[in-house]
Amino acid sequence: MNLKNIIIIVGITLFLCVSSVTAIQIYHPMLPSTDQIPYVSSIDNETLPDWATGNFSGVWGVNAFGVPLPPSGWMKGYYSDKFLARIEGVFAENNATNATSYIKAIALGPFLLGVVGDIETGNGTWITGLGGVNETAFYWRLNLIIGPTFYMHGNYTKYD
Repeated sequence: MNLKNIIIIVGITLFLCVSSVTAIQIYHPMLPSTDQIPYVSSIDNETLPDWATGNFSGVWGVNAFGVPLPPSGWMKGYYSDKFLARIEGVFAENNATNATSYIKAIALGPFLLGVVGDIETGNGTWITGLGGVNETAFYWRLNLIIGPTFYMHGNYTKYD
């Protein structure tokens, strides 16, 4: 086995292990309501990307020992529910009217792999997660490579 194959196997194993750990808590009954923050942005459908099959808007926050803390901010974006789902969105802290950060990810079933970062600098970090989207809602639990776990959840609207 060469080094390239070993790196691929280790990478896939790490992704599956980190994501599987989050399977312990995909949904928590104490998830905060999206009404608990003053500003949850709406989606501007005039700038709809051609790949999107729906959009989402909601809140994000930190999990402390598996329990979601009150929301830290709002988020919005677009979602494609193809076999390999595409997720692109923006988010910010509570009371902010302009987005400060971005998320770009792909999802295969309940597994998510992507990047979150700062819009101004373009710096980002890898994330993994578990979750999903149904007809009216979305929920993802995200793990940074180093740092706390986060949740994002809210409303999902599928386009006709």
